[in-house]
Amino acid sequence: MIRKTFYLGFLSYIFLVMSCKEKSFSEYSENEFYKVQGVIVSAKLTSSILDDPFMKEIKYKYFINDSLILEGSEDFSFMDMDKGIPIEVLVHKENKDVSFYWRNGYTENITAYQLEYVRKKMEEAIAEIKNQ
Repeated sequence: MIRKTFYLGFLSYIFLVMSCKEKSFSEYSENEFYKVQGVIVSAKLTSSILDDPFMKEIKYKYFINDSLILEGSEDFSFMDMDKGIPIEVLVHKENKDVSFYWRNGYTENITAYQLEYVRKKMEEAIAEIKNQ
């Protein structure tokens, strides 16, 4: 009886962990997203010993509109992921909190406010490098 209870408890735990796991981009359809402007605000090496030695956790901010900026994060093994880099972000059409890095660069529909915000973040990153 104890063994059966333990087994059922373990299965419940596995189900809970798997159901709480965030979906990856590959589990969605690309047409469920739209592109917005973003900027990397933090890029640091991950702390797990199991990760690739070049794996970086990036945090980025992205625009829903000029008055709403949200934050996301992902782990990458790309070397050109540094603080201050402008990026395009894919945002889920039904849930603006679901986002994924798309590529480095600017969106074609960037506003003047967003461009100024990104430039400011780039200048802050450059100033940090110069002060090191």
